[in-house]
Formats: sequence, C-alpha cells, structure tokens
Amino acid sequence: MAGTAAMQFEPAVLRNLAFDNGSQQITIGAVKAPLWSAAFAQSADSFTLDNVRFTWGAFTYEAKQVTFSGASVVRREIEGLFSSGSEPFADRLARVSAKQVIVPELKVTQKLGKGTQTILYRNVSINDVVNGKIASTTAETTAIEETGENSPTLISYGKSTITDFDLPSFARVYEAKDASAPLTKIYGAFSIEKIDAATRDGKGSVQIARLSGRDVMIRPIKDSWSSTLTFIEEMSGKDEHSSEEKTRLLQSVADLMNAFDAGLIEATGFTIKSGGKDSNGTGTIARMAYTGANGAKPAEARIEGVEIVDEETRLKVGAVSLTGFSLAPTLNGLKALEGKSLDNLDHAAMRSLIPTLGTLTITDMDIDAPAADDKPTERVRMIVGSMEITADKPRNGIPTNIRFDQRNASLSYPDNTTDELALQLRALGYKSFETSSTLAATWNEATNEIAIKEFSLDGKDMGSVRMTGLIGNVSPDLFNPDEGAASAALLSSKAKSLNIVVENRGLFDRYLEFAAKEQGATPDALRKLYAGATPLVVSSMIGNSENAQMLGKAIARFIEKPGKLTIEAQPKSASGFGVMDYMLASDPKAALEKFKITAKAE
Repeated sequence: MAGTAAMQFEPAVLRNLAFDNGSQQITIGAVKAPLWSAAFAQSADSFTLDNVRFTWGAFTYEAKQVTFSGASVVRREIEGLFSSGSEPFADRLARVSAKQVIVPELKVTQKLGKGTQTILYRNVSINDVVNGKIASTTAETTAIEETGENSPTLISYGKSTITDFDLPSFARVYEAKDASAPLTKIYGAFSIEKIDAATRDGKGSVQIARLSGRDVMIRPIKDSWSSTLTFIEEMSGKDEHSSEEKTRLLQSVADLMNAFDAGLIEATGFTIKSGGKDSNGTGTIARMAYTGANGAKPAEARIEGVEIVDEETRLKVGAVSLTGFSLAPTLNGLKALEGKSLDNLDHAAMRSLIPTLGTLTITDMDIDAPAADDKPTERVRMIVGSMEITADKPRNGIPTNIRFDQRNASLSYPDNTTDELALQLRALGYKSFETSSTLAATWNEATNEIAIKEFSLDGKDMGSVRMTGLIGNVSPDLFNPDEGAASAALLSSKAKSLNIVVENRGLFDRYLEFAAKEQGATPDALRKLYAGATPLVVSSMIGNSENAQMLGKAIARFIEKPGKLTIEAQPKSASGFGVMDYMLASDPKAALEKFKITAKAE
C-alpha cells in the first residue's frame, strides 16, 4: 500500500518557469510528474502544470492546474519551451504533443475600454494534440461577465467544442504583420450550445439555442492582430479621439473585418427580450447564417424567421439576405488616405470609402402598426411579398448596375381611417392597395450606353405602366468625382430610344363608374366624351404635328376600349437627342419634332 501511494505521488520536477518575448508572457509555478516517472530518465508520459498564467496581448489566461497525459516529454524539452531564446512562439507550440490535456478551470480576462470581460471555462478537455495541432477541444460550461459603464452583462454557454484547431498557425497569423498574406484555415468546426446573455438589471436578455461553424480562416494584417486589438482596446477606453486616431481606428476595424472568412457560421433559435420604461417587447429569429464565397458563388449573410412584437407594433420577416457585399473598396480607400484626417476629405476620397452593396433581398415582410402616434386605434398593415435591391459594379464608388424590384406590396387601412389616399381608393372600390414595381438600369462601358432595362409600376386590379430606353454617349466621366467633369458628361449624353406600354386592368373602368355617379351620367357617355376630347387636348399641349395627331388618336382609341397602349419614340438624328438639344429648342413642341413617334392601342 505504501509503495502504491508513493507511485501516485507527484513531486515537483521544475519550479518557477517563465517565458517573455514582449507580446507573450508565461509563468508556471511548478511542473509535477509521478514519482516513478520522475525517477526514470526524467521523462514523463503524464505530468501536471500548477499555477499557469499566460498573457497574450490584451488577454490573460490563468489555470491552477493543467494535466497532460500520453505525452513523452523529456525534461529539457519542457525547459526549452520556456527558455529566453529567440525561437518564435509558434515554433515552440509546434513541439507540443499529447494524447489529452485536462484543465479543470480556466479563467480568461480582457480589458474592454473602461470595463473588463472575465470568462470562466470549466472541465476543458483538449484531445489528440500532435505538433501543436488539436484534434478536438471541449468545455462543459462557460460563464462570461462584462463590467463597465453600461449595465453589466452575464453570459453562459452549455457545451462548446472546436475541432482541428491549428494552434501554431493561429499564433503565427496573430503576430504576423503582412496584409498581403492569404487566408489560413485555423480550425475545421466549432459549436456552442445554449447561449444565454442577460443584463443584471433585468432589462434585456438573449438566448441562442446553438451557434456553429466550419472552415474558419484568418489572415495576417498590416499591424498584426495582436497590435490592432490592443489599439482598439485603448481607443475604446477614451472619451474623445483625435482625427488621426479616428482614421486609424476605422482602418483597423475594416482591416480586421476583411481578414476573416468561414465556410459557414450559423446561429439558430434566437429569443430576444427587452423591458423597462422605454420599451417592452420580444423578438425571435429562427436562423442567422454567413456562408463564405465558393468559386463563382459570392458570400452571403442571411436571417430567417424574424418576428418582433412590442406593445403597439408587430413585425414579421420571412428572410433577409445580402450577397456580393464587399468592404474591399473601403479598405483600399482607407489605405490610400495614408493617415489623413477624416474631417476634411475631398469628394473623391469620400467616394473611395463607399463599400459595394451587392444584392439585398427581403421576403415575406408583414408590418402591423398604428397609423399615427396620436391615433392608436387606427392601424395600418403593410405586406411585402419580396423586395430586391442590387447596387454593384462600382466605378469611383458609384454603382453602374442597379436594380430595385418589389413584388406584391399591399397596404391596408382601418375602416375608420381619415387618410386621403385610403379614402380615394375606397371610393373606387379598393379595400387595399397592392403593387409591384421594378427599376433596372446598367452602364455598358464598351458602348458608353446606359440601358434602362425596365421602369415599371403594376397595381393589382388596376393596371400597369412599363418603360424601357437607351441613353448613348455616356462617357466614364459621368462617374468622375469631379462635379464639373460629371456635369459635362451628363450634358453630352443623348437619348436614343424610349418605349412606354400602358395596360388597363380595371382602374380606368372603376374611375369611369365613380365619375359617372358624381356627374349623374353613364360610364359609356363619359367614355365617349373623353375619347372625343382627347385629340384636341393633345394638340393643344404638343401642337398639331403628325406626331401629335397619331398620339392623340391612339390615346382616344385606348379610352374607347381600354386595353393596351404602346408608345415608341426614337430621335430622327442618328446621334440621339440630348439635354443641349432640348435647351436649344424654341419650345417643347419644336423639340417633339426631333423624334419619330409611333403609337397604337390594342
């Protein structure tokens, strides 16, 4: 029994080890190994580190005990890890191999401005470490406390895991200063269960069922992650910043955001609660996800199943996605400033900081809210089937390809509404107002043309208006930051074609019925009256030319039998019709003669 007890005893093999290279500091109170191992060749299959303290930038890690097993480590190798030599810290980590590392409790502290964040991990298990690369890491529970000027926040996690963690590579990237280096995969996957965050005063809380991700990558940045995070922490503790500090802070944040990517990051099961004198509401989000770019497919950020409810308003959104968004123009613009103040930037510099939006898509949005603050009983409900906004292919910060598309947007008013538009629609027999609209235009650099692919408005049971066109002689100077050059390019542009299509699907007929009742006439009588007067009205407005006569007759036929009206206009000059041509014309009627117009009603 005495012999067995002696075999389990762990005497200290080494004491008071320390390593300091300026950016990292490590101290260990003692290295202990089983008695039998310490007695034979000073090598240990298992050993324990007591009172470990590790400082890395703004982070400090503390553990009372760290136990290694399945590690064949010679004493001189342990001493070498903490020697004062010039060997990089990443290379030292690459010499660590063990079957398992157990940390009963790990405390991490970080300064956050004027506050502090403290993280406490319990029962951490690090498995299958080979040359510093960790196959899997698990922590049973995690508790986080943030203190500062604002209300203190408490956060807790359930089980969390990380797989394929390349610790030496992470250390190299974290310390390196090289903005041109490629992304490096740091770990294969991670997951965190049951995240719960709440303020101590009870005014707000957030719960997340699960957070997970895969293929997480980072790259070095100009001033290193270590120095940049330290700088941001210093700036967050200051109440005021100089113009130079503001510029550097913006550069640092943009650089960090552009130095991270992942195959997928996903959070599911959000529940958000807020309470207090100013607000009292709840919100849920089914899923939030970021998917990294893959080949020709751009990166995408996505939110699904949103519902927010407070005392007066309810908002539901099926999904929101953003694809093709890029901070690269902003980052490049900040680099070009070379530390200049943001307070007095010229127009060109400001334009260079505009990021690329890409495509924003919103589907199944439903809003129910009071019509006005002073009329809580009058409620308005707006439903949007889908909305898509594209703004990309920028030139000097201005997108050259834009598209706005809105499908099935409806607006419903209460029965007791006093809104003038709602009352007019009700008079025409519409209980709600449902529309779809599209605007799409793009600039073609090869031909120096802007194509208006579509400009349309469609009302349910009303009708539609659709316009397409082509503008030529649009030089790149239109996007020049110099306002003079841009104005000159605009004046030199010329319209080359215009096509307008109007279709009636009920609005005109309802209007005739309403007007007939107001005037004590029949709809057919009013139709004939309007059709007969149309040619005269058109000629009085644009003259009695052949174009005017053709247009007047086509509109009159459309009024007689509302269906489809098509109007096409093309300049008689091959070079097109420009702003200067209009300004030099004696009157609008003379300008109209510069076009060949065709019109027909079907």
